Amino acid sequence: MSSDARKYLQALGAGLAEALGPGYRFHKSALELRAATDAGENLVTLGGAMRHSPLVDVAFHFGCSYGAAKAVAKQLGLQAGPHIVQYSLNRASMKGLPMSGPGRGSWSVHIGTPPYATLLAEIATAIRGMAGPFFERFAGMAAARDAVAADDSWCLGGRMQWRSVLALDAALGELDHFRAWAARLDPLNAQEAHGLLLRAEASRG
Repeated sequence: MSSDARKYLQALGAGLAEALGPGYRFHKSALELRAATDAGENLVTLGGAMRHSPLVDVAFHFGCSYGAAKAVAKQLGLQAGPHIVQYSLNRASMKGLPMSGPGRGSWSVHIGTPPYATLLAEIATAIRGMAGPFFERFAGMAAARDAVAADDSWCLGGRMQWRSVLALDAALGELDHFRAWAARLDPLNAQEAHGLLLRAEASRG
């Protein structure tokens, strides 16, 4: 991403934090909007794909990070979070999501001009429409774990997300679930997962 595109996304994020209300803080270095929850944080991360300069396609990931799972991940040397995530371009795959607000998940912008008010309002509405129900559905770790493990349409899940399943299961005190679920992993990932499972069990005592 070019420095001009990054500066545009930083300006966009600052504007979205204001549009979304006082619960959100924007972190410029991560291009991330964060809102504290009882269990951890809700996250919205901005991203941009260059088309033909100066045009950039803007989209966003949204996810939940849980404090207990984050602590486990730190012990095991895993990514801190988010532990369940979805992408705005996957909106149509989120079965049962009310189709209110703008009917798209990306926006083509000109990075030579500041984010305009109607764009900020439209993206903020999209975040509320997509991420809002997502955050409500996955407010707790158990719901997030079940969705990721089942490759639910509301998240990026399945076998590639086994590290999130492990962190969530360990935080929930349900490592037996992970042991059974991990049987579906390919040999290379299964070997790594088994080693981390043993570490998680040892730390549990």
